[in-house]
Amino acid sequence: MNGYKETKDKLIYDIDFDYISGMAERMQMNRGKYAVGNWKQPLDVEGLKQALFRHVIAIMQDVYHDDQDFGHLYAVGCNAFMIIEQLKIKHNETIGILQFPESEI
Repeated sequence: MNGYKETKDKLIYDIDFDYISGMAERMQMNRGKYAVGNWKQPLDVEGLKQALFRHVIAIMQDVYHDDQDFGHLYAVGCNAFMIIEQLKIKHNETIGILQFPESEI
């Protein structure tokens, strides 16, 4: 007899984990400027969008590498996820949900 595990409508993580590692390496390269978890703090979304756009321009000019192999591509991912986090923070503030740093929970 075989066991059964329900998988219908379950999220499938079809993600390139090397890309996630590349984003983590990108963030590690900037540890001197930005502390761990800095992206969880309120940040200027417009500044993040400008940073993302600078990397997109480099990519459109066929420049993929900077201090890191494929660094501009990893930077787009990092900036995008930080923008998403900031939009979540702003949304939660708008609907009255208080957010606390993990160290205070």
